[in-house]
Amino acid sequence: MLFELWNIIAPVFVCTIIGYFWARSSTPFSADFVSRIVMNIGAPCLVISTINGVEISGQDFYAVAFAAILIFLFTAIAGILVIRMSGGTVRSLLATVVFPNNGNMGLPLCLFAFGEEGLALALAFFLVQMSALMSGGVALMSRNNNGFLSALKDLAILPLIHSIVIAIFLLGTGTKLPSWIDTTLGILGGLTIPLMLITLGASLTNLSTTEWRRSMIFSILRIGGGFSFACIVVSLMGLSGTAKHVVLLQAIMPAAVFNYLLALKFDRDPDKVASVVVTSTLLSLIAIPILLSFLL
Repeated sequence: MLFELWNIIAPVFVCTIIGYFWARSSTPFSADFVSRIVMNIGAPCLVISTINGVEISGQDFYAVAFAAILIFLFTAIAGILVIRMSGGTVRSLLATVVFPNNGNMGLPLCLFAFGEEGLALALAFFLVQMSALMSGGVALMSRNNNGFLSALKDLAILPLIHSIVIAIFLLGTGTKLPSWIDTTLGILGGLTIPLMLITLGASLTNLSTTEWRRSMIFSILRIGGGFSFACIVVSLMGLSGTAKHVVLLQAIMPAAVFNYLLALKFDRDPDKVASVVVTSTLLSLIAIPILLSFLL
C-alpha cells in the first residue's frame, strides 16, 4: 500500500520540488507567462483531448460538476460564519476557504490515482472551480462596483470556457474528433500537468506565513470542511466508484495559489491569504495520503 501511495504522490512531489528549486536559483522563471500558456492553450486542449479519448458516462461527469457546486456553496456558508467569528475579512479570506487547488494538485493526483477516467471526472470539478473563482472569486476581491459583471465578461472569452462547451457537446453527442486533431490536442494538453506542478512549486517560494493560529483554523476548514461536505454530498447524490473517489479527493485539496494572486492584484490582505495557502498545503501533505490509503 505504501509503495502504491508513493507511486501516486511521487510525480506530484518531484515536479513541485523542481519548480521550487528553480525559482530559488538564479534561473529566471516567468510564472505569469507559464500561467497564460496553461490557461489559454494547455488546459483547454487537455479538457477536450481527455473527454474525446476516454469512455465515461456523461451522467457521471455532470454529477461530479453538480457535486462540486454543492460543496462550494456549503463551504462558503461555513466559511462566512467562521471568518466573521474570528474577526477576519470575508472579502479577503473567503476565497481561500472555498476554492481549493483542484488544478495544480487535484488533476495530477486524480490521474495517477484513478487513471484517465479519474482525470476526466476531475476536470469536471476543476472546471466548476475555475469558473466560480474567475467570476465570483474575482468579484469578491474586486474593489469596483461592477466586479461581478466585469468578471463574467472576462470569463466568457476564456478559452477554458470554450473548451467546456466543446467537451459537453462531445459528451452529449458521442462525437469523436479526427485522429490528427486529437493527437495535436493531446500533445498540447500534455504540457498542462507538469507545468502546473512546476508553477506551484515556484509560487510557494514567494509565499510567507503569518498568524499561524488563524491560518491553521482556516486551513482545517478548507480541508476538513471540504471533506465533510463532500461526504454529505456524495451520500445524498448516491455517487459511487471513481466519481465518488474523485469528489472526495478534489474536496480536500489545499487553498489554491491563484487566491493569493487575486489578493495581491486587488490588495486584499495578501499576506494573510498567503499564510492560509502555505498552511493548508502543508496540512494537505498529511491529509491526502491518509485519504488515498482508504480510497485505494
